[in-house]
Amino acid sequence: MFVINSVFQETFNSLLVLDKLKDLSTFQVSSLILLILIIVDTMLGLKVAIKYNRVGSRGFLKFVKKVVLYTTAIISVRLLEVGMLAFITTTLLSQLMLAFLIVSETISILENLTILGVPIPSNFISIIVSNLKIAGFDKVLEARRSNEKDIIEIDDIIKYQLPNFKEKNIRMLLDIKFRTWKLISEQIDKDISGNDSNKERLYYKVLSLIELGFREMEQEFENEKICKECVEKFFEIHQSKRNKLLKKVEEICYSEKSIEDKKDELIDSILVLLYETIVDAYKII
Repeated sequence: MFVINSVFQETFNSLLVLDKLKDLSTFQVSSLILLILIIVDTMLGLKVAIKYNRVGSRGFLKFVKKVVLYTTAIISVRLLEVGMLAFITTTLLSQLMLAFLIVSETISILENLTILGVPIPSNFISIIVSNLKIAGFDKVLEARRSNEKDIIEIDDIIKYQLPNFKEKNIRMLLDIKFRTWKLISEQIDKDISGNDSNKERLYYKVLSLIELGFREMEQEFENEKICKECVEKFFEIHQSKRNKLLKKVEEICYSEKSIEDKKDELIDSILVLLYETIVDAYKII
């Protein structure tokens, strides 16, 4: 009975909020939605930081910085509209700016949810943007698409290759490894930016993600009670491939290539490792 009353109370409160929103202008409603999305994105970003042991004051500073920059952008565009009143009366530009920022925050939220393990299709963001048909977002996502295809390919391997392994321990071992590497790839794609121009910092940033992934795999092997003999036998064969990847990561991070090219190569290298993982798994059957 308590649960039913709570549901009705929440529904009633939601209706009251919706009723109050009717008194607000479209611009005010969009601004409120943007603020809510920023808060949600910040909270999810904090949860991701906790997962990857990178909690600090940076999250709050990022929130403040985002609010200030977004507000500056919106006010600047609104002032432009006011300055053009002698020629035309419009709020279209400020509405477009708000729409652009709302979609941007939504994309960031979906990316964080994916990193946290929510099973959102890897191409879902592209589907959203293509259906909204917002000018300019195709260019924003262009650099992401090649990496997205690689991440989709990891999904395909999990879906089509892993069921071929009839031995339960091997199949579970591979499933854990592939899902962990997928999360690492998504984190590399999302978390590395133009601010990571320092080669040494970039290298240790990527290495920390990979090392944390290794620890999570080992923990999952124990939690799922995968036989130690299978794990040891697999790693005896696979260890050289893992070492080769770590060496490749170092080469990529210390190269003179652009950040986007480095991201592409890092994710490509992970994909190659996963195919090698499949081959090595067949060797121990």
